[in-house]
Amino acid sequence: MSGGTETNPILASNISDADFAAALRQSLSTHAMLASAGGTFRLEAKLVELERPSIGFSFEVKARVAYRLVRVADGREVFSTEIRSAHTATFSDAAYGVERLRIANEGAARENVRQFLVALVAAEKANPETFGPVSRPVA
Repeated sequence: MSGGTETNPILASNISDADFAAALRQSLSTHAMLASAGGTFRLEAKLVELERPSIGFSFEVKARVAYRLVRVADGREVFSTEIRSAHTATFSDAAYGVERLRIANEGAARENVRQFLVALVAAEKANPETFGPVSRPVA
């Protein structure tokens, strides 16, 4: 995972590389799509853009992440996509603006990972020979 930024408590909430990578690993694991070391594939994810508002009662955060699945044995790319997602946190979610922004960030990241998993499963179903008998990425 790359492209993220650590959150500075004084400034706006961000999504760090480590946090996004952990969330991605957890999602892959939950869906039995994560291999231990030595897996068939390596998953690369880059947070290309995180668009956040600076003020407001409702905060809509938009995330754009580029995903790339590479076969470890030969380095061949077998799947790539760029996912755009958004999540809105309102005043009813949190009165404090920094907390509202954190909720919107996490929602946009969660939705992005969900859309990626849907796209990955669809790609594997459409072209199973590309993925081989076991399609378990190592994040």
